[in-house]
Amino acid sequence: MQKQPTSEKEAAVPPATQRYTAEEVEQMPIGPPYFELINNHLVEEPSPGIPHQRSSLSLVKRLDDFVETHALGLVLEAPMDVELDADNVFQPDILFISNARLGIIQDGRKIKGAPDLVVEILSTNKKYDQEEKKYIYELHDVREFWLVDVKKKQVEVFENVRKEFVRRQKACVGDTAHSLILPGFSIEVSYLFREIPGL
Repeated sequence: MQKQPTSEKEAAVPPATQRYTAEEVEQMPIGPPYFELINNHLVEEPSPGIPHQRSSLSLVKRLDDFVETHALGLVLEAPMDVELDADNVFQPDILFISNARLGIIQDGRKIKGAPDLVVEILSTNKKYDQEEKKYIYELHDVREFWLVDVKKKQVEVFENVRKEFVRRQKACVGDTAHSLILPGFSIEVSYLFREIPGL
């Protein structure tokens, strides 16, 4: 006999062993819980911790101000589905879409195609962010990739060179991280990881 869901949340969580497509994910109820589709497998995104959210908010504020001031495109943050192909739908922590790529936004609701810049802030799913998702981002021509590690207090900046990410900078506290595709944009690493009262 099939086990009946014991709660509303359990009923909403699809079987982890089943393979899905981007089309099927689009038909799922809007979260929470939120899922990413990574190589046809659903991965539930846990709620991030406070240091993660503080770093994300600090970076997205600075990035959005820069992009808007110079009318360069659009900055968005999670949760926001980015469909890269039929097997992969990610929710980057932060993304930038240049004016030239704004056509990847569909119906004002989803993104179908590669943003110019993607930022992933490491949390519980480190392996996915550092390996599987990073590899898929580079194959789909994400031009620049930032990997922000809250625990190590460092920022790695990668450039896409012929569908392969090449690390151009590893910035630690005391350094300033610089964008490659947004000349003039930079942020102090110490600002991203400044102390949080009570923690």
